[in-house]
Amino acid sequence: MRTNQDVSISSTRLQRIALIVGLLFLVIGIVGGVLGNLERFFQSYLLAFMFWLGIGLGSLAFLLLHYLTGSRWGLAVRRITEAGAGTLWLLAILFIPLLFDLPAIFQWARPGATADPVIQLKSPYLNVPSFIVRAVIYFAIWIALALITNRRSARWSETEDPQARSGMQGWGAFGLILYGLTMTFASVDWMMSLEPYWHSAIFGLITIMGQVMSGLCFAVIVLILFPGLGLGRRWNFRTTPVPYQDLGALMLALVMAWAYLAYFQLLIIWAGNLPREVAWYYNRSRGGWLGVGAFVGLFQFCAPFLILLSKRIRHNLRLLAPLSALILVTYLVNLYWQIIPAFHPGQFSLHWLDIVLPIGLGGLWFATFLAVLKRRPALREEEQKALLAPEYGSEQSVS
Repeated sequence: MRTNQDVSISSTRLQRIALIVGLLFLVIGIVGGVLGNLERFFQSYLLAFMFWLGIGLGSLAFLLLHYLTGSRWGLAVRRITEAGAGTLWLLAILFIPLLFDLPAIFQWARPGATADPVIQLKSPYLNVPSFIVRAVIYFAIWIALALITNRRSARWSETEDPQARSGMQGWGAFGLILYGLTMTFASVDWMMSLEPYWHSAIFGLITIMGQVMSGLCFAVIVLILFPGLGLGRRWNFRTTPVPYQDLGALMLALVMAWAYLAYFQLLIIWAGNLPREVAWYYNRSRGGWLGVGAFVGLFQFCAPFLILLSKRIRHNLRLLAPLSALILVTYLVNLYWQIIPAFHPGQFSLHWLDIVLPIGLGGLWFATFLAVLKRRPALREEEQKALLAPEYGSEQSVS
C-alpha cells in the first residue's frame, strides 16, 4: 500500500512538537486544577473535550457524506477526514477523566438532586449508571463507524474492488443516520443536561452542524499545511480544480445552515416566552456574556458569510485557510458560550484553564491525527485525474 510519504517526512517534527506541547499544557492544567479549583478544572476540561470531539466527529460525518454522494469534493479531503475520524479512540480515552467527578459538572449527579421535582422527573434518564452506559455505546458506535469506513476505503484504494465501491454509498447513509442519532443524544447528555430545566428539540442539530463545519475547516487548514495532500500544488481562484472550489461553497452552505438553526432556536424559544426555556438565553445575555454571544454571531456567521460570497476567496485555498482558522476559533468560543454560563449564569467567567486545557488536549489529538494521517493510503492515479478533471460527469465520480 502506497502511503503519503511527503506527509510522513514533513509531519514527524510537527508531531513531536504537538505531543510535547500537549503533554506540557495538560500537566500544567492538572496541577493547576488539583492545587486550585478542581471544579473549574472539570468545567474547562469539558469545554476542551467537546471542541476536539467536534472536529473528530465532524471529520467522520464529512467522510460518510462523501461516500453517500460519491463526490469529488469529498475526495479532495478524504485522507484528512479519514485521519480525523481515526482519532476517535483517543477521544474515548480522554472522556474518562470527566467521570471522576460528575457532580462537579452536572446538577443531576449531585447528592440529593432528586429532591428537585424536575430532576426527579428526569432521573430515569439522567442518572450516573445510565449516563456511563450511553457514553460507552456512543463511542463504540463512533469508533466502529470510523474503523469500518477507513478499512473499506483502504480496500477500495488497494484493490479497486467494484463491490467495495458500490457498497460505500449505502454504508455512508447508514453511518450518517447512526451518527445523527447518537450525537443528538450525546449533546443532550453532555451539554443540554448541564441545565436540566432547559430543553431544545433542535439543539442536537445545531451541535451536529457545528461539528461538520469544524471538520471541513480543519481539513482546509491541513491542505495548506501539507500541500502534498492537494496534489502538491497551490492554486489561485482561476486555476483551482472544481472539487477544491467546492470546499468554499460547502463552507458557505454550512455557515448558513448553522446560523439558520441557531436563529430559529432563539426565535422559537423567545417567542414561546416560557421561563425555564428563556432562562438559558437570559443567563447568556447578562454580565458580559452578551458580548461573547455577539462575537460568535459576528465571526461564525456574519463575517464568514460576507467573505465567502467572494469567488476570489471561496476558490482560493490560501485565502480560505485563514478564514477556516477564524471559524474554528469562533467554534471554540461558541462552545465556551454554551457551556461555561451553565456554571456562572449572568456573570462572565474566563479562567486560564479555559485556554490551557484546549491546547493540552489539542496537542495530544493533533499528534495522534498526524500519526494516523501518515498511515493512510495516498490517492490513486485515477483519483488524482478525477480531481483535476475540468467538469463533472458520472464517469468521473470516485468514491
